[in-house]
Amino acid sequence: MKFAKPFLISITCLLAINCTIAQSISKLNWMVFPQQGVKQSALKISKPGFVAPNAINAVVPGTVFYSYVLAGKEKNPDYADNIYQVDKAKYNQPYWYRTEFTTSALSAGKRIWLNFNGVHKMADVYFNGKHLGTIKGIVERGRYDVTNLLNGNEPNAIAILVIPPNPAFGLANRQAPTYLSSGSWDWMPAVPGLNSGITDTVAVTATGPVAVQDPWVKTNLVSKKLAELNIAANLINTTNNNVTGNARVVIQPGNIVLTGPQISIAANSAKAINFAKENYKQLAINNPKLWWPNGYGEQNLYSCKVSFVSNKTTSDVAVRSFGIRKVTADTTALNGPMRLYINDVPVLVKGGNWGMSDYMLKVRGKDYEPRIRFHKEMNFNMIRNWTGEVTDEAFYQYCDKYGIMVWDDFWLNNFGPIDSLDNFRVNAIEKVKKFRHHPSVVIWCGANEGLPGGDTTGALSMAIKNAISENDGADKLYIPRSNAGPTNPNFSIYGGSRMLSGSGIWGNVDPKTYFTDPHNGYLFSQNSYGMRSELGTATFVNIESFKKFMPKAYWVAPTAKAVESKTNMWARHYFSTEGELGGGSQPAKYIEFINKSYGEATSLADFCKKAQMQNAETMKAMFEAWNDHMWKDASGMLIWMSQSAYPTMIWQTYDYYYDLTGAYFGAKSACEPVHIQWNAATNAVKIINNKTEQLNNLTATAEVYGTDGKLLKAYSKTVQLNADANAATQAFTAFAGTDTTALPAVYFLRLKLKDSKQSLLSENFYWLGKTYLDYKALNNMLKADITVSTPKINFAKNALNKLITYQVTNKSANTAAFGIRVQLLDNAGKQILPAILSDGYFSLMQGESKYITLEVDPILLKKGYKLEAKAYNN
Repeated sequence: MKFAKPFLISITCLLAINCTIAQSISKLNWMVFPQQGVKQSALKISKPGFVAPNAINAVVPGTVFYSYVLAGKEKNPDYADNIYQVDKAKYNQPYWYRTEFTTSALSAGKRIWLNFNGVHKMADVYFNGKHLGTIKGIVERGRYDVTNLLNGNEPNAIAILVIPPNPAFGLANRQAPTYLSSGSWDWMPAVPGLNSGITDTVAVTATGPVAVQDPWVKTNLVSKKLAELNIAANLINTTNNNVTGNARVVIQPGNIVLTGPQISIAANSAKAINFAKENYKQLAINNPKLWWPNGYGEQNLYSCKVSFVSNKTTSDVAVRSFGIRKVTADTTALNGPMRLYINDVPVLVKGGNWGMSDYMLKVRGKDYEPRIRFHKEMNFNMIRNWTGEVTDEAFYQYCDKYGIMVWDDFWLNNFGPIDSLDNFRVNAIEKVKKFRHHPSVVIWCGANEGLPGGDTTGALSMAIKNAISENDGADKLYIPRSNAGPTNPNFSIYGGSRMLSGSGIWGNVDPKTYFTDPHNGYLFSQNSYGMRSELGTATFVNIESFKKFMPKAYWVAPTAKAVESKTNMWARHYFSTEGELGGGSQPAKYIEFINKSYGEATSLADFCKKAQMQNAETMKAMFEAWNDHMWKDASGMLIWMSQSAYPTMIWQTYDYYYDLTGAYFGAKSACEPVHIQWNAATNAVKIINNKTEQLNNLTATAEVYGTDGKLLKAYSKTVQLNADANAATQAFTAFAGTDTTALPAVYFLRLKLKDSKQSLLSENFYWLGKTYLDYKALNNMLKADITVSTPKINFAKNALNKLITYQVTNKSANTAAFGIRVQLLDNAGKQILPAILSDGYFSLMQGESKYITLEVDPILLKKGYKLEAKAYNN
């Protein structure tokens, strides 16, 4: 943290949920231009009135490159290979950001502050011809008291010289902390300028003489009926006079109001304050409202407002939202693999890796809402912030809101020493302080697939561990590496090499293999399902998305041979067998799987249709395999990847344009809290109960249908049973005691689970080939007759979005409607995205109907809307 005077201001979070600022100017009109060719000095550039002849409008927060893209100076980098054609030297150099403002909107007599929340990678800050300091990191804050440098009611100028990382770093980056994948990874291209810029918020704020810094609410859940709180903060006086007053705390809900004793803060000094339960009995919270992961309970949040009042005037206010929850883990219950507990309840971890929000860092604020909401709707409960690529407050806020736990990495891949240990140490502390109050953060992780600095006793490891222990205590778990436990059992309280069960593979395999081969991994799988940090598959997009980023010459079905090249357009969007260009996703194998199972694709549309069924089957099998081994040794799995940062055909659930693939609905089904499922290897049908209470008097049913949509009664089975809490309970073995040789070439297995009142708890659907994975008979199905009802319109829970309900019916008298894709279109036939769909790629037998709900922002409905429902056999 940097400051112009000896001390810095509070963390003035610029999103309302976490901070209250009495006065703030956050809308500053920035310009950006290259340093090269500018003859004037930095002091001249940072004085009011300077005009750069080659400046363009800048996006702040944002990056230099994206500003030039938005200004129309570069071709759409999403499309074709445009980003590969950019002159990277143009952006791999220092750039100036510049703006001017007046303080007329701010009250006189206040202290005026210039507040930064992060830059990439380094920035020299100038104000009205003065150099204020240097910020060195993507989460390092800069807080500058500029009161004595103001030009009265005349314009004031801010100039920031942003210096990018060394463009030579690539995959061998040693310049942590950076946005590591900006130098390219096997799922996104290198970004010109390496995403350098003012990458977090900037605001001019006003306070009284004393600022409130880094409020910290420490929670201790003694039991579900009692929580103890401790509130700490620092008070900063940057004036030349002593200031006397009182610190105050208000906690809601509960209307807990605390007033500290009168204190005096000397001129240009700081004073720590602490409100502990020993002195304030109100900090013992009876029957606290707990924060739970998605699927386990409500996401209750509290707010804590810390203020300083002097002479009956509030000098500064800082507000933090927080949640009351307890995070623990053990490796004894499963004899090795780590099992995560929230509020003393074991949680089967289900989620995905988030590599980057967007390859040009253009996802901001409300842009996170649909992305995190999609994870919630998939019944996920965790996102791994891979190598700490996400640094936005909004990401964490929406994870808090939707119950998505965060496994939060630091900025290290499996490499050794970095360029500046001191810089890393400062940023590590800042990261912990900025995000520690979020109940969603449950794991801090040192490095991806390796130990920080390469060993357990190195300086990098100690820098991370000290940052956590000194600024977050034991509130969360710490894991040194992402794919294995420490070899030294004394290094962590969770010792043993099987703490995590490895990472990979990243290419799909058949369902039976997921159920039978836990060693089907790459790094440190150790024959254990355990806690797998990465497991992936190629995930081809729907045809509408494909046409948005691929040239018309490629609007053909891909072949295994076509994706062998590392130079054509397939490779530019990571559908290539070559090394870093998506090779880990094994696209050639993926194509061969589809063609062998569903028949050789005859067109791009045909391939996309078949790919979605492959996506759904594979993704469901991955999560159901972990369900099947629940608590035997399986404790969680994160797919690689759940979020798409670049237009691609691999490693995603929803795509770059918010379109939902078959993988999305496969995950949504497999991860539901109460779930009935089938084991492709053993035919076992199990009830997966993630609830904390036993479910009694259940009815589990299996029904088998032919492709004509008629029930094959000989294979039906029904049992009554109870399902233990937080457990996998076997119900029966499908097809047991029946003549399976009489089954048709392709048939459908539908599972239903009903409660004691015969209400449906879970429904699951599989398509099976008499010859394993041979689904070609689907292509011989008769065309389905599908109708869609008139919609019913309501408001969604947020009272803003529209909730639209349709009834989709298979009116066919002679065929099932298989793999029905539904999507909302406007009057011109264009997709309306994003939209939250209740189901997709579902199947209806003869005469069956299904209600489909869509939640959508009403702004997107201005051009009309209609539901399209199209089956595989349409």
